[in-house]
Amino acid sequence: MKNLKILLFVITASLFTGCNDAIDIIQPSELSPEIAFETVDDLVLGLNGVYSNAGGENIIYFTSLFTDEVKLGISNGGQGRDGQLAFQLTPGSGDASSIWLQNYALINSANRLIAGAANITPTEAEQAKYNDIVAQARVLRAYGHLQLLTMFSVDMKDDNALGVIKLDFIPASNQQLPRNTNAEVYALINSDFDFANDNLIVYNLTNSNRTSVSVELVNALRARMALYRERYSEAAQYADPLIASRPLTIKGTNPINGPYRNMFLNLNATSQETIFKLERTIATNGNFYQYWSSVNSGVLGSPFFEVSTALFNLINTSTDVRRVVVVDPSAAPTYAVKPVGKYPTTQGIPLNGDIQVFRASELRFIKAEVLANAGDLQGAMDMVNAVRRVRNNLAATGSVGVLPTPSNVRDVWRAILDERRAELAFEGFRYVDLRRLGAKADVSVDRAREDYEFNGAYTLPIDDHRWILPIPLSEIQGNPNIQQNPGY
Repeated sequence: MKNLKILLFVITASLFTGCNDAIDIIQPSELSPEIAFETVDDLVLGLNGVYSNAGGENIIYFTSLFTDEVKLGISNGGQGRDGQLAFQLTPGSGDASSIWLQNYALINSANRLIAGAANITPTEAEQAKYNDIVAQARVLRAYGHLQLLTMFSVDMKDDNALGVIKLDFIPASNQQLPRNTNAEVYALINSDFDFANDNLIVYNLTNSNRTSVSVELVNALRARMALYRERYSEAAQYADPLIASRPLTIKGTNPINGPYRNMFLNLNATSQETIFKLERTIATNGNFYQYWSSVNSGVLGSPFFEVSTALFNLINTSTDVRRVVVVDPSAAPTYAVKPVGKYPTTQGIPLNGDIQVFRASELRFIKAEVLANAGDLQGAMDMVNAVRRVRNNLAATGSVGVLPTPSNVRDVWRAILDERRAELAFEGFRYVDLRRLGAKADVSVDRAREDYEFNGAYTLPIDDHRWILPIPLSEIQGNPNIQQNPGY
């Protein structure tokens, strides 16, 4: 009976993305946390449901099309032409709605588990396990709030700016909540992270498959959040110890069956470069099915979109190991067709792949921004080259791929942006990175002429309002207390 109750809870949680708005989350016949969770073992099953609501595919897809990661593919049937590739973004856009609802589904499922846990009294022997389960749920709740702030906050650097709806409880269906300030949402995130630091148990620190949250993930997310807030000393405080403990080990040159590609094929489970990923298992279709391709990631897999010309040029060398990941290896040697290759297959399912939430290379880029902001141009480029060296050299002391240090900080910001573009391609960062760093680097969307001739949309001013997502129309219509972002 207990297993049936948990199954019903997980099914119910999966339906939240069909709600009209973020707080319309009480469904008919829904099981309350008090009924769904009666024992610590129930919480274990419920935690699996929380993890299943953690996403990222929708952000990755939106980012790849709206910025400059893809161009029209040979099998494109109209996808994206008049939408993301034309910089069309309105409150009625499906991308904004999907990202908003998916992250609130994650937050709500975490809140339900936390509320259910409050009604359970664990035995002394169960206490550490109980605390750990709640800590994991709180980290996932914090991650959902951070994702929402990253995409919807008016200005992440301003604590008084409008953020998103802070949810640390299960609201009633008739509640219509306003947006909180960034400071209020950051306070909840930090509270969740503090609880996790005190209660995550040791096995999570050595979790070999990197699919459970850990203290390392908490500190990595703290570093990312501090960077986005331009709190550079705080970002370094959390990034530095992780840089020391997480060496970059995956070398060039371009081996199709090498450890770098295996990391994205989920064949390198113990890679020290992955700090946390969201596991995707066998399903009828892959989690990226119909995103960039129809059948598979190969040149004959009917690609709707292909890797953009400018992105391909960044990694198109025989020494850069990233080329066989960003572009499917079937494209070689002519590269006449360049299908997206980052999520080719997992467990025999085409277009399936775990979502890399945080990798060790990102830590180097965080530190590079810290140093660039401080005027240490050489130090910033050392961090950029730390990534380039291992991706282009078989020996850690090699010089292939290493860039000289520019004479001005603007070009250092450009180098950081370029390297993030190459290393983190199709991982959902480019939209946010251009918004954060575009003005400092004096760059915006970078599309080659042959990639935009079909519609003439070659770039977007870096101060345009579309660098912040609109609050979805469904939320506006269902919640009169919500406030829309400027420009929409």
